[in-house]
Amino acid sequence: MSMWTENQVIEEISRIFTPRPDIAPLGIGDDCAVFRDGLNLITTDAAVEGVHFDLSWMSLADAAYRCTTANLSDVASMGAEPSGFTLALCLRPDLGFESIRDAILAIKQCIADHNLDDCWLIGGDVVRSSVVSFSITMLGKKPNYPVLRRCGASDGDVIAVLGNIGHSAAGLELCRRNLMFADAISTYKPYLDAFKRPKALCHVGIAIAKERLAHAMMDVSDGIMTDLGRMLESSHCGGIVDVGVLKPTESMSALARELLVQPRGWMLCGGEDFSLLVAIPKSNVDAVKSICQQHKVDYTQLGHCDKNINGIRWMDGRDEVHLKNTSFVHFA
Repeated sequence: MSMWTENQVIEEISRIFTPRPDIAPLGIGDDCAVFRDGLNLITTDAAVEGVHFDLSWMSLADAAYRCTTANLSDVASMGAEPSGFTLALCLRPDLGFESIRDAILAIKQCIADHNLDDCWLIGGDVVRSSVVSFSITMLGKKPNYPVLRRCGASDGDVIAVLGNIGHSAAGLELCRRNLMFADAISTYKPYLDAFKRPKALCHVGIAIAKERLAHAMMDVSDGIMTDLGRMLESSHCGGIVDVGVLKPTESMSALARELLVQPRGWMLCGGEDFSLLVAIPKSNVDAVKSICQQHKVDYTQLGHCDKNINGIRWMDGRDEVHLKNTSFVHFA
């Protein structure tokens, strides 16, 4: 176990590179940074073999697709439209050229699947490495409306999650236990797809920000327990969440029974669903639900913000519960 954490590293970076409002007025800490000219947002996400993906579970193309989605989701979570991006490829020399080509095509396919005609590769780097990694730096067009940040949640706001919950974690468990035989692929394909080729809620995020329907928004990349904690902490607000509202699908429940696990763990602590966490004024809830219906995206109301609470109070109906956060930690 490391003697330091990811958060400690980020805090030390922040101390060394003190805030420069003349360069980035919002500083660091959101899913994207915003340039001083107000024209662009920027984010970087990397995917590293052995950490973020295992090529015995998925193809190089799947790994490239997932990394692209992660970057698209960061921009979408602030309500902006993804535009140009750069790509740094670290490649093992023993890789077949066809698999490399398929990975590049998968990045292009990911952009097409999200209907982002103006999002295009503008540069990058290719280097030799002992492990494969993809690093994408994505730009977002600064909209003519305020971007949404994770720090704006207010007392009384409704806390909701938009999109899949726990699907990617279920797919990961299928792969981890080597249960990708024909019957499993047929029965549990939505979870394998959610893990290998997840989709970002680009147009949902843009619509919510454009209509100014939420006070705060961020994507779920590290699990609801972790990411909701980040949103509320940065907003200097607490929250009450009812985990009883988390209802797994019938097929997810069946898979969990087969694997002898609790599906709620996938739903609370599973990462990389790239759903959106939002803090919504009560008066705007119906409008957000309407956007979700229009885009065929699930809406799950988790609870509400409460300025009188420190952290999160987890409830199951009327009973307070104590939950263990099993979300992935880089340096545990």
